[in-house]
Amino acid sequence: MAPLIQRRVFAFMLLLCSFCGGRQVLAQNPIFLGEDLVFYISDSLCVLRGEYHFLNPSQNPVKTRLFYPFPVSEELPFPDEIEVLSMETGNHLPLLGSETGISFLLTMEPLAQANIQIEYWQPAESQRFEYILTSTQKWGRALKWANYEIHIPEHLELEECSLGWDTSWVEIEETIYSISRENYIPTQDFELRWGLKK
Repeated sequence: MAPLIQRRVFAFMLLLCSFCGGRQVLAQNPIFLGEDLVFYISDSLCVLRGEYHFLNPSQNPVKTRLFYPFPVSEELPFPDEIEVLSMETGNHLPLLGSETGISFLLTMEPLAQANIQIEYWQPAESQRFEYILTSTQKWGRALKWANYEIHIPEHLELEECSLGWDTSWVEIEETIYSISRENYIPTQDFELRWGLKK
């Protein structure tokens, strides 16, 4: 009798594991809706201030760790200052660092939206900056929107921008370039070059 009971217990456990495993597969991940980024350029520095918008379509709360990569090279050392905060609570999120980026926990209530602000200061002595856009492909869907602004002081000029800008205008002591995309899947990273105005 014992072997029969053991087989039934084993079959029940196998069924339970299969059921739980199926639920994990069917569980919905957060959706990365869109981003609004502003790049502030100076002679040897670029400050990025970005807002990132996520949706939890699930009936269950979500807690997941997100990795935020930086392009790090001789021309672009690791950022000096990095700040990540929840726009809902205003709280700074604890960060884990690596050689190529940072990670932080995204916590979301069921059927809710979360908005994260990230700001970092990256030295750019060669007057070149790069922002990794193609990592958004890992989300497996297009961004509903992506808005980018580049602020450059009047004594400098934008020499190269890998995304063509839609419009530009002059404000006090700076020029602003604006780029907007909808249903956007980036196929290349965002690169900027600038120099002294001739």
